[in-house]
Amino acid sequence: MSPTLGQRLRALRIERGLSQADLAGDLVSPSYISLIESDRRSPEHEVLDGLARRLGCSPLFLESGVAPEELNEQRLRLQFAEIARANGSLNEARDQFNGLLPVASGEIRYEAIWGLARTEEALGNLHEAVVHLDALLDAARIGEPGAPGLLTLFNARCRIYRKAGDFARSIEVGESALREVRDLGLEGTEDEIRLASTVVGSYWARGDMFSAQELASQVIERAEKLSSREAQGNAYWNASAVAAARGQLNLALELAARTLALLAESAPTHNLAAMRVTYAWLLLRCEPPRIDEAEALLDRAHEVLTALSVGSYLANCETEIARCALLRGNFDQAAEIAGRALARCADGSPQAAQPRLISGLALALSGRPEEGIALVRMAADLMTTLGSGLDAAQAWRELAEALIQIGRSEQAIDALRKAADLAGARPATIRAGMRLALPVAD
Repeated sequence: MSPTLGQRLRALRIERGLSQADLAGDLVSPSYISLIESDRRSPEHEVLDGLARRLGCSPLFLESGVAPEELNEQRLRLQFAEIARANGSLNEARDQFNGLLPVASGEIRYEAIWGLARTEEALGNLHEAVVHLDALLDAARIGEPGAPGLLTLFNARCRIYRKAGDFARSIEVGESALREVRDLGLEGTEDEIRLASTVVGSYWARGDMFSAQELASQVIERAEKLSSREAQGNAYWNASAVAAARGQLNLALELAARTLALLAESAPTHNLAAMRVTYAWLLLRCEPPRIDEAEALLDRAHEVLTALSVGSYLANCETEIARCALLRGNFDQAAEIAGRALARCADGSPQAAQPRLISGLALALSGRPEEGIALVRMAADLMTTLGSGLDAAQAWRELAEALIQIGRSEQAIDALRKAADLAGARPATIRAGMRLALPVAD
């Protein structure tokens, strides 16, 4: 059918053998019909309904060019695609969403693009996800029906850049969005708190603990005033990550436990499983590590994520399962499980760093130090490239401890030096024979 409402109106009028005056009748003036047909006016709903009755079609068909039965079929296809995405059948969901794009228009088309953006994100195709989000942002800014709200899109965009390891871009996008949101008077709403919580996570990922903690405190204060379980859960969760990064493990565990209690009944299944993985991550960094508790959480999460076939979350879960095996001294098992996790990660993915680190440590402790050192170096280089210098320092420090255990003192010293350099503790250069100038009292 004709691509615009005005063109459809003219084609149907001519097909019915009506003049503009005949169609206008006592509803509107003939000149108004002319303006609609030339796409210089958009009729109000009452006028649209009246014109559709005179033309013998539905208002929906006149407005969109889609017959009601065709629209119902598209909605059914959209529902099937969403069910496939929710069940973890991501490739099937992507095919169904893509199949809708050439035939759907208006609201259904934008809903399909939104579904496709989330599916590509879950598949790890982050560039494709951002392309779809940018198209939706353009539609949302002009109020197209079916496009998600601006806050939802801002949050998704900020989150995806963080997943891609571009922490600076994630923070830039997030802070810009927060300024826009606050200018609109939406500070303290649930969506604004969710967005601010995502920005907290990006500061944490970049290693900017001061900014992360400052924003996290503000977010928790606003979330508690709102009395929303979801908002509070999001705020506590990101504050937990900041506390862990600052070495406040008891506080981090308390905040994470609060999050699980708040969201246990409402969070999507895969998100709840991912939270359990992170809680286990915290337990393994206690002194001493709380391995039994961590393994129970990880086994539960792994069962859920395997059923949903969510590869990115499974990689994180298996990495921590491998760490449990490493801490128990089961080095071969740790290397095998970490290798499985690594195979789920795309080349150059930020997720690849941790399973590669665990593999390296396991190899070093099982009598293959050269291979282990090479893998840890690759992991640390990836962390450094992503802007996580402190994570890279921690990787070298863990390798140093492993090398000390197997009696490789010189290599352990080299690893400790690399850790110190990455942490910013570089030695001053002192040339042989040079005397230090000491201050002389007056």
